[in-house]
Amino acid sequence: MAYTNVIARVRSGVVQILYEKDGRRVGSGSGFLTNGGLVTNSHVIRPGEVNAILIRMSETDPQDPQSFIRLLPEACYRAVAHESPAELHDYAFLRLDEPEFAGRHRFLFDPDMGPHVGEQVAFLGFPFGMAQLTAHLGYISSIHERNGIKVLQIDGSINGGNSGGPLVNEDGNVIGLVTRAVTGLIEDQFARLIQALQQNQAALQGGGARVLVGGIDPIQALRASQAAMEQIARDLHRSANVGIGYAYSAEYIRDEIAAG
Repeated sequence: MAYTNVIARVRSGVVQILYEKDGRRVGSGSGFLTNGGLVTNSHVIRPGEVNAILIRMSETDPQDPQSFIRLLPEACYRAVAHESPAELHDYAFLRLDEPEFAGRHRFLFDPDMGPHVGEQVAFLGFPFGMAQLTAHLGYISSIHERNGIKVLQIDGSINGGNSGGPLVNEDGNVIGLVTRAVTGLIEDQFARLIQALQQNQAALQGGGARVLVGGIDPIQALRASQAAMEQIARDLHRSANVGIGYAYSAEYIRDEIAAG
């Protein structure tokens, strides 16, 4: 029952972060409110070329654009007070004080940051870009350092879209920042394949007049193959969760915020 009460108490402080490009939503992550602003992963607020970054409260209508906090990328980046890139501690703290944040839970960082292997934890966020806030329980299965960074390995169902969400202990205090899931797939193998298809397409497009092969335009066929591979890659990554994910210790961002 302990985590039931914790989740009910803290859930209003978790937000969804979405990206919009050319009028379409093209991805999402999670974040959480703390004193003075919003915390998420660095890679969540830097998704590449997008037209807008949207912040959504969990109980609002996902089809109502008026319910989102809409930030142009440059405005979002101006709000960044502390940040460590994805290849380091992968966090960002944005100094935002939007009216929509009023009355919501503000997460506290655990003062001890002393997690233990076998400790039960909870993590909240929006996996797969779903509109409903989800909460999962898991266990810390390993604590190790990678490139000087304390990594908490979580035995729990972390998926794409959970990135940037809080990992909390039984007191509801943040001990980690969810950063990624493990899929069991070879890193970037599909990205490399799709990139090769795109390069082949560009080479064919630069070759002058097109020649039909059996009445088929090879450029159009290649585009169709590329689209199919992109969809297969998304589906495989979506279904390949092995029940393991990672969070970086929250001590790094806690100390940065405390230092001002």
